[in-house]
Amino acid sequence: MQRKVQIFVEGLSAFRAADKLKGAGIPVLSVKKTQKNGVVLEVARKDLEKVFAILRGSCYNIKKIRFRGLARLCKTVVWRVGLAAGAILGIAAVCFSETRILRVEYTGSGAYYAGEAEEILNRGGVKRYGAVPDGYAEIEAEILALPRVSFCSLHSDGGILTVEIEVSDDNAVISSRPLTASADGTLKELTVVRGVAVHSVGDSVAAGEQLVVGTDERAIVIARAIIASSFEREYTGSEAEARAQALLECSTLKDISVVQTEQGWLVTGRAETEVSVNLG
Repeated sequence: MQRKVQIFVEGLSAFRAADKLKGAGIPVLSVKKTQKNGVVLEVARKDLEKVFAILRGSCYNIKKIRFRGLARLCKTVVWRVGLAAGAILGIAAVCFSETRILRVEYTGSGAYYAGEAEEILNRGGVKRYGAVPDGYAEIEAEILALPRVSFCSLHSDGGILTVEIEVSDDNAVISSRPLTASADGTLKELTVVRGVAVHSVGDSVAAGEQLVVGTDERAIVIARAIIASSFEREYTGSEAEARAQALLECSTLKDISVVQTEQGWLVTGRAETEVSVNLG
């Protein structure tokens, strides 16, 4: 198939451009007058450079070139291949987003558990740009084990993994204060869900001393501690009344000993005081 080119020639007596080309030995395959001072000439693709050279030396204006035959077919094929490639890439992108986790979003009244939930997701092998797992039952169960969490649901759509977390007391006011010791004694137990522990179990602490702090001033601390301390109080009245009064003053009192004194009864023992922040 002969490769052809259509050119638009504009100028006075534009139709004579064909005669000019023929006189130069260049075959003109077709001539079509499109307007008063313009014609479309069709020549062989191989003669295109000669045509330009001849017509540029005249008073003609070559405004447009359109490929014909094989050249036009090639151009069309390239365009359609590009279009098809774009469509394939688009479909591939959609398929990729459906099988990969591109972003994780946390919603619900317990969204402040995002940090803890992210750690649980990582332990479960669920990471950004990673594959979408077959199920989330184990991860949901672990998030549900967090304090105050009453509902958890995970679902992915279009590359977005949504983690919905609800807490049972969503109307409770969340405090940003640190966890502090309520009495002098020894730190017996310490549970930190969120925050940075300042002391360790076994440390001696003083009343008002910070035990767990946030990473910044607005960070939420979620923690609980039990402080053990020696207890000694003297009460008047009967022995039973002395015991009852001591138990009212301490949430937990162990190894109780009651000794009668001149003024009444001396109660001694080991008190355990629980203090918490944002843990019901």
